[in-house]
Amino acid sequence: MKLETQLTAKDIFKFSMLYTFSGTSGIFTAFIIIVGIIMCIRGVIQDQGPMYILTGVLIVLLFVVINPLMLYGKAKKQAATNPAYQQPSYYTLEEDGIHVEIGDQKGTIEWNRVLKMRHRWGMYILYTGRQQAFVFPDEALGDKKDEIVRFIAGHIGTAEKAVPRSKPQGSGISKYAKGAEAKAADSADDTEGEKDDCTE
Repeated sequence: MKLETQLTAKDIFKFSMLYTFSGTSGIFTAFIIIVGIIMCIRGVIQDQGPMYILTGVLIVLLFVVINPLMLYGKAKKQAATNPAYQQPSYYTLEEDGIHVEIGDQKGTIEWNRVLKMRHRWGMYILYTGRQQAFVFPDEALGDKKDEIVRFIAGHIGTAEKAVPRSKPQGSGISKYAKGAEAKAADSADDTEGEKDDCTE
């Protein structure tokens, strides 16, 4: 099975938002937003003064409006300037792993390198590390989505039982692909994992 993907600014933004607002950072963000809302409410009810209310409003705006806008701006810049997003990426699913082609760079990601798969916001995300992932928008899977998802899920489960994972070295696809000099994907490391994560 072969997939072709080319992440857009929207895809990169969604992945960045997922990374930013999940896990420990997501809990912290939610806590700060709640604190900001409480400050606004207390400021009005208990007449704490305009500066108190303004501080609460600024906290909420920072995390609910300003931060997402900054992430979207970063996503647009990456989509427009990063070589890894200027061309399609091809993924061939085989029994021995995922064969990746980005431009003239090629590599293989063994199944035991894939930690987990998640479906969020219209994207299937294959995590190969805490800050690295391959992102497949739903439309890239097409009519064979269910078949592809079952294939991937089955091989991740088999690999987990069969082979202990070792810590890869390097960055980008070169962390996981044998014999790959993935310079294009390496340059996309920011989105690939941070969310950055995101070489498709």
